[in-house]
Amino acid sequence: MPVPGRGGRDCTPAAKLRKRAQSLSGAALTTLAELMKAAETPAPIRLAAAREVLDRGHGRPRLGGETDGAPEGLTVIVKRYGDITEEEKARAEEGEP
Repeated sequence: MPVPGRGGRDCTPAAKLRKRAQSLSGAALTTLAELMKAAETPAPIRLAAAREVLDRGHGRPRLGGETDGAPEGLTVIVKRYGDITEEEKARAEEGEP
């Protein structure tokens, strides 16, 4: 929990570190942009830099088909193994849903 310092400012080591990191964020973004644009930078590093820039500019992408609206209708059916029909077993072995 933060401990207020003089003038109500937070002087915990974590707060100092956070403030220092925030002061370097412009330089970090510039470095990411340079890595992303440099042709001599290996492709995996360019891709990682591009992802970091996009995440900071637009937020991380939603996973699993999350939407702002209503759910799209994923249905999960839970059955005991003994309740599965031979047809369902055959489809599962073939990799079909």
